[in-house]
Amino acid sequence: MKTTTAIRGLGRTTLLGAMIAMSSAAQADEALPRLEVQWQGFDIRLTGGAASQAAVFDDNDPATDSPDAKVDLFARINAQWTSPGGIIIGVNAEQNSRRRASEVLEAGEIYGFVASDYGRVEVGLQDGPADTLAFAAPLVALGQVRGEFSRYAGTQALLRALDTQDAFKVIYLSPPVEGLRGGVSYSPKVRRNPAAVDSRERIEVNDAFEFGVQYQKPVGDWILGASGGYATGQADPLTTRADLNSWSVGAEARRGSLRIGAAYVDRGDSNRLDRGFDQWEVNGGVGWITPGWGVAGSVAMTRSSDRENRLIGVGGFYRLHPNIEIRADVVSFREERFLFAVDEGFASVLEIQFTI
Repeated sequence: MKTTTAIRGLGRTTLLGAMIAMSSAAQADEALPRLEVQWQGFDIRLTGGAASQAAVFDDNDPATDSPDAKVDLFARINAQWTSPGGIIIGVNAEQNSRRRASEVLEAGEIYGFVASDYGRVEVGLQDGPADTLAFAAPLVALGQVRGEFSRYAGTQALLRALDTQDAFKVIYLSPPVEGLRGGVSYSPKVRRNPAAVDSRERIEVNDAFEFGVQYQKPVGDWILGASGGYATGQADPLTTRADLNSWSVGAEARRGSLRIGAAYVDRGDSNRLDRGFDQWEVNGGVGWITPGWGVAGSVAMTRSSDRENRLIGVGGFYRLHPNIEIRADVVSFREERFLFAVDEGFASVLEIQFTI
């Protein structure tokens, strides 16, 4: 069994500070002052914080190393101006010292937007509608089957269609009309690992489009929803990779704090070197989410021409104080490479996050 002996993030100092804050929270549940300015239609908010993780994990791969312990620091700024006519113009920026496996804290997003009764336009580094409008297994805090456990061992679930992530794009999201909402985005270039000497190790996709649609309808005490997403783009011939061509459909049911969701994902051989990979996934789960605490359980089975990945995850969060949250996940995984090897095990992650 492998155990991270170092505490990720601010280490023992952060944990000690968090314990002191827990004790203080028992006496007074007052949040620290928000960094916010509101003046003549302007609303500017600054958020920052730090997260510290510890993990216990086990798998069959002797090459798996305990990850290094670095600081997870993050900062966000949300600024917008509302005109007298109700048009909102603004900019959002998020930065993190490290890429989070769960993408709960985005790294490197920055985009401007304009919103009105006719919809919302975004320009910059931001996720597209194939991701943002898609329903799937509900996740909380560290992400369960698509979460922080993969920093230590195992492979995450797909959850939704393979998309352009935070590549530069232009996005249009329509306003909801009787529960129906749609979106489209265009990315002229999607680049990952561009400095690789071997062009086959690069991801270079041109003229990438994402399409998303979402429908929600109240039925008694429930709110039922369905979604669809599609992403397409042309791979640069120098990479010898397949074109981007991926889609997903999902469904969600909500009643108060209860969330139930599921999705089917088809990624085929999108942007892969090997053809005929034919990758697909089914995922689903249930969650109970309130402002102060939440829990979720999710499962996923991902399969392709030569491998299978099965995941079962449970986790949740509890707000000890308006500025301090404790999060935890336990994920069991079984990865089988047909005719080669099986890697199975579990990862348990505990995190304390401080936010102001």
